[in-house]
Amino acid sequence: MELVTLKRFEKGFVTAGWFGVICGLCLLLVLNITLLTNIDLTFNNLYLLIYLTAPLSVLALFSKKSRSLGLWGLSIVLFIMIFTVIFFGLGWIVTPFP
Repeated sequence: MELVTLKRFEKGFVTAGWFGVICGLCLLLVLNITLLTNIDLTFNNLYLLIYLTAPLSVLALFSKKSRSLGLWGLSIVLFIMIFTVIFFGLGWIVTPFP
């Protein structure tokens, strides 16, 4: 009985997975543009994309068809978080008191 209800929402899980991956790729794009051009493109809506990508990717993990999309979205978010922590740590080592 439970499998029937999950099959009904299969298209929603796939859509959530694709939206999570696209949001993650947009985050990587903004991060690369910021680092390459030295122009600060961080804005409040950028954090909204982070907060949207993770739950949508977790939601996509519940279906077999969208599980790979969910893993892609979560790996992108995890990469961005680890990169930010390492980047901040290395910057703190070089110049501890700006």
